[in-house]
Amino acid sequence: MARTKLQKILIIGSGPNEIGVDTELETATLQTIQVLHEAGKEVTFVSNNANSVAGDYLDPDHFIISDLDANSLINLLRNNDFDGLIPTLGGTPTFQLLHQLDEAGIFEQLNIRILGVSLKTIANTQNPEALNRILQNIHEPYIPTNILNETNEVLKFVRRIGYPVIVKPVAAISNNNRVRCENEHQLKQILASAFRISTTHQVAVEKSIVGFKEIEMTVIRDNENTRMLICAAEDFNPVGVHAGDSIVFTPTQTLTDQEFQAIRSSALRIAQEFKIRGICHVQFALNQSTGNYYVIRVNPYFDRTTAFAARATGYPVALVCTQISLGKNLRNITIPGLRQHDSLALIEPTLDHIAVRFPTFSFASFANANQELNTRMKSTGAVIAFGRSTEESILKAIRSVDSTTTSEQAALDESRLNEGQLINVLVHPTAGEVFYLLEAIRRGYQVEELAELTKIDAFYFYKLIHIVQIEKTLRKNLFDASVLRKAKFYGYGDSQIAQLWKSSDEKVRKFREKNQIRPTFKGIEPTAGEFPYNNRSYYTTYETENESQISEKPKVFILGTANNQVGTNAAAEYVTVHMIQTCRDLGFETILINNNPNAISILPRLADKLYIEPLTVENCLNIINSEQPDYVIAQGKWQIVNDLSAAGVKITQLPLSRTSRAENVESNYLVVAEKNGDKQRNLGCFYTAADASLHFPSMASKQIATKLQHITQSEIRKQDEGIYSVMFKQEGSHLIVTGTIPLAVQDIPFMTYALNYDLVADMVKLSLNYSDCESKLKLTSAGTQLKLEHVFPYEQLQIPQPQNAPFSLAIGAKITRTQQ
Repeated sequence: MARTKLQKILIIGSGPNEIGVDTELETATLQTIQVLHEAGKEVTFVSNNANSVAGDYLDPDHFIISDLDANSLINLLRNNDFDGLIPTLGGTPTFQLLHQLDEAGIFEQLNIRILGVSLKTIANTQNPEALNRILQNIHEPYIPTNILNETNEVLKFVRRIGYPVIVKPVAAISNNNRVRCENEHQLKQILASAFRISTTHQVAVEKSIVGFKEIEMTVIRDNENTRMLICAAEDFNPVGVHAGDSIVFTPTQTLTDQEFQAIRSSALRIAQEFKIRGICHVQFALNQSTGNYYVIRVNPYFDRTTAFAARATGYPVALVCTQISLGKNLRNITIPGLRQHDSLALIEPTLDHIAVRFPTFSFASFANANQELNTRMKSTGAVIAFGRSTEESILKAIRSVDSTTTSEQAALDESRLNEGQLINVLVHPTAGEVFYLLEAIRRGYQVEELAELTKIDAFYFYKLIHIVQIEKTLRKNLFDASVLRKAKFYGYGDSQIAQLWKSSDEKVRKFREKNQIRPTFKGIEPTAGEFPYNNRSYYTTYETENESQISEKPKVFILGTANNQVGTNAAAEYVTVHMIQTCRDLGFETILINNNPNAISILPRLADKLYIEPLTVENCLNIINSEQPDYVIAQGKWQIVNDLSAAGVKITQLPLSRTSRAENVESNYLVVAEKNGDKQRNLGCFYTAADASLHFPSMASKQIATKLQHITQSEIRKQDEGIYSVMFKQEGSHLIVTGTIPLAVQDIPFMTYALNYDLVADMVKLSLNYSDCESKLKLTSAGTQLKLEHVFPYEQLQIPQPQNAPFSLAIGAKITRTQQ
């Protein structure tokens, strides 16, 4: 029997960032912790993610640094008296771990309840054979799959059904994606690794349905079988391109009402059959030539699609699901912000906007990577954009991708491709695909041939044609107010128009202002204005009614981190969250601009006001001119900071490096030190290994530690106010200073945890001249050794990792704790 009480709850985290895991799971975890605390529960969070924000909301006894493997978790469960466990915030790897823990009998032995999803549901949704058997029982169509144990069995099966086929390891030890195989040679290569990473030494093989339309439904079910559709999303690319690498729209753009209702009903039926209590993300493949659909995946946990659903609709998915896991039902749960209605959480979101998630890549940093898109995810992040039309949302998404990432996506100059090269990238979708499609339209390709070459719905080509038509009109009509008004309505940015007019952004902006062409701000909320709502999230569009209310409070405008890239990754998001918290603590109204759908910082309850917009000069100026903030804060010096400064905006920059420690600097020790007015103090000393890992404490001898202390003090006196890393090379008993730089963004979360000291808070206070707010340094517990290791995307991009990979190319970071 399960315990009747539910007081001590363990949450299993997702581990370090990697391709396929941005900060969306941390975002949901943070909300879950807040709800559990409000319900009076004792929450423990286990993770080895060095950039974890969720861990900051717990005291050291309840944020456990541990490897996420079966043995470690068994020890953790045996040494603590947990009543319940939440596995839905760790992704697929956590479900695989739960399978191993269940086989060990640990849950029955310790009488621990699994919240949000049952072990039976986990087994049935993660095993393709079991999934298909249940789908067959409820008459839901699926793609027949065979579970096989040997290469010869696979080859025999595939020769019978024909290529292409999809191969996926069963119960993989890592977060491995489905891989499409076109021929026997490729199949044999894939099987070698697939069998190796399968804990059961099995693979699932199925006939490929590449080319079908991919539809994603996010639904919620409560304890009394009330079910709701939260979000229906449609992938721009057909099945065959990983959903994480596709542009994704909500609401769905091309489905007939009959198709939509059939798929919606299927998703709700699946949530009921699998007895989901909380979130369920179901993926479908739709053959629009016949109207038949197939269920291809059931995810009863939080993922990037549920994060997109929450951001796009304004519906607090994690908040509601956590309360369901505690036994409440939708009719008893209220939604923050809604001011009336008897059953607030029962409102199915209704949208009066179009939201798009747009993938971003980092291929410029990995020259040997194959940029062709397939069933293996390759994007390192995404942006989200809102508009009143498909064209506006697409153009704003393109503008949301910053200039460096744009060049990474369009590795080739599309205008210089010959016809053969262009056709090749159309047939074989490549990173930055939309740029190639726009170029094909400029060259006169017809909708029918583009749809045949790409298998993308013709609807989108008509939208892209409209975008190109506006582009041509702009080229022909320089500084025409009516043409400009139409271009702004459909999403063209000042910088794009300036390029077409061979002018400057500033001249376009002044001409726009002169002609009273100004943006309005619209709220992002789940009722489309049907009920009164206290809104805190906005996007811009060019209409008449403005929904953003301006307060008279002192304000700080914070530049967010945009899409996840290598180098900055989740650490930059960690810094942003701490900036928001510190500014609120200092009494400022905090206003954030960001456009990463997975970002923790865009949670409604963090910043006082949120603008989900492209991080461009135009959008920042629109908000600054409206809000009139007292300060504009950015973490470090990067392109948007330079551009805003050039446009006359005074930027308060936190003195830190947005990339990494200097990679060409040899060092054995790194001392973190602060200068505040005439005072200097050392905050802690780290050992820096040859592989760029950081270790704390440094284990330096007493003699060396004394020298480090004195030399650091001398070095810091030469600097401006701020917090710095002073790096030392040891030669015998001598110490040589090899560099003094602002703290690196990548290192700050680990350093904050190791030193038990909020480094970002001090940097913000120093930057805003709150020097009297210096925090007290707390000592960490003795006898513990902490290590920071970088996580790279080489394996996921299928390219060899160099022996000493540059840590500026890391996508995540892992923290380990050992006893000295």
